[in-house]
Amino acid sequence: MKSLLRASSLALLASLCACSGREPRGPVVAADAADPQVFGQVPPFALTSQAGEEVTLETFRGRPFAVAAIFTRCAGPCPRITAAMRALSEELAGTDVRLVSVSVDPEYDTPAVLAAYAASYTADTSRWTFLTGSESSVQALLKDGLWLPLARAEDRPPGERVTHSTKVVVIDGDGAIRGWYDALLDEELARLGDRLRWLAGASVERSRLPAVNASLNATAAVLLCVGLFLIKRGRREAHARVMVAATAVSALFLACYLTYHFVVVPEVGHTPFHGRGMLRTAYYAMLISHVLLAIVNLPMILLTLWWARKHDWARHRRMARWTWPVWFYVSVTGVLVYLALYRWNPAAASAGG
Repeated sequence: MKSLLRASSLALLASLCACSGREPRGPVVAADAADPQVFGQVPPFALTSQAGEEVTLETFRGRPFAVAAIFTRCAGPCPRITAAMRALSEELAGTDVRLVSVSVDPEYDTPAVLAAYAASYTADTSRWTFLTGSESSVQALLKDGLWLPLARAEDRPPGERVTHSTKVVVIDGDGAIRGWYDALLDEELARLGDRLRWLAGASVERSRLPAVNASLNATAAVLLCVGLFLIKRGRREAHARVMVAATAVSALFLACYLTYHFVVVPEVGHTPFHGRGMLRTAYYAMLISHVLLAIVNLPMILLTLWWARKHDWARHRRMARWTWPVWFYVSVTGVLVYLALYRWNPAAASAGG
């Protein structure tokens, strides 16, 4: 019942905004990957593909698919929406996910025009279908069935004649709507990919390195505490061995951290923090302090170890009094940043239609 009420509210909002030709500014439903909510059922439809073949809801039965509204003469966001769909097609290669781009200018966008448009984006049309049809059929699917704002203004230039949503609608293999995601927002695109991957039965885990990094930080924090305990007891040799181990663990963390940010993130995208208000402020204060102190801490650790190697214990102790608390703070906040981003991260705030 809650899902139906939410979906009904979204439908009303979309309809009102479509009449005014503006994007809605109310909530959207960018559901998390494994969110069980269903927001309604897609009505039966019959449209024509870029290959001139009839495509219906039954064509996608058993496969999750994503629907976006575009038109080939668009002077607005359509190129960005189609580029996002192309990236999504590449990301989801090897899964059973299908992509659908529906023209909101069907009188001009004939199958031949859509075929040329698809070719210009090197679309894999075995998994990505471009649809057209009668004006009433397109409106019935997008506006009435998927609750996407859609309006025409015949007095405008061709590239500005249609106002439509930038949302991509996710539909499962049973024809149920499972969420709306803005194609122009990177964070929602990442969640869109995860949602489709999960509905297709594939893993949504992008990388294990964040968890590995958090484990290394936690290990370093424990070793630092043990090292402090040992030196307080006068056990220098044991202290030295533990601190060398802490240094090795932190060095391994640094290697994994750089690998993740310079190799993994460019391929899979970053994970955004969705908290708002004071929660967001606290998260970024912790993250920024963690990063800045980690940069400062590296030469501090090396200098502390250098004085120990030279047996200059006076300088070693003076440096260690500053190095240890900064090192410990960086290690602990590394774990907290991971938990905040991957375990405690709120659901994305909803806005737009």
